[in-house]
Formats: sequence, structure tokens, C-alpha cells
Amino acid sequence: MSADLILATLGAGGEPAVKLANVIQKLVLEAAKLGELDIAVYVRSTGQLMTEDEADALPAEQLAAVSDHLVRVKRFPSRWLDRLDDGINRGLFWNYSDDQIVQFMLMGPR
Repeated sequence: MSADLILATLGAGGEPAVKLANVIQKLVLEAAKLGELDIAVYVRSTGQLMTEDEADALPAEQLAAVSDHLVRVKRFPSRWLDRLDDGINRGLFWNYSDDQIVQFMLMGPR
């Protein structure tokens, strides 16, 4: 799972963890300005997080039971976890500035 390496890097501490944390923070802030964060539906009563499509596909009786507890939230796109993981694995992450990495991430795959 791509989040494993990211969590391990953050958990290890030191310069790599600080760099990764800075990149994630800058990426979220910049992506929020550009409207690039994913929309998800959070069910407050159960703590469940689902996509809008998953929420729309809920059976009517289930939707009625949780409709008062639904909150639309913005979240870090999961595809970015794969890209961060790939950059760390290939050693590319440490060759660029935080701002360069954020710009690469926002441009998307080529």
C-alpha cells in the first residue's frame, strides 16, 4: 500500500520526514486554492468516509437513516499518495525543492 512508505518516512523523523510533511502541507494548501482536492462524504454518526458516488448509491432506507449525519468534506486525493510513494521509492523526492515537488504533483502525470 502506498501510504505505508509515506507513514514510515514521516514516522522515522529527521530531515526526510520534515521535507515530506512540508510538501504535503504545501500541496494541500495550493490544491485547495485551485479546487484540486477530492470531495468525500463523511458520516458523522459512524465515522465512515465515502465518495460522492458511493453515497449516491446508498439504498433509500440507509440514506434516510444517515441523511442528518452527512457532511461533504475535501480530502487529499489518493492518487497523490501513489505519486508521493513513487517519488520516494525512486529517490526523486530528495532531488527537488518542496515547491518544485508541489508543482510537479499539481501538473499530474505526463
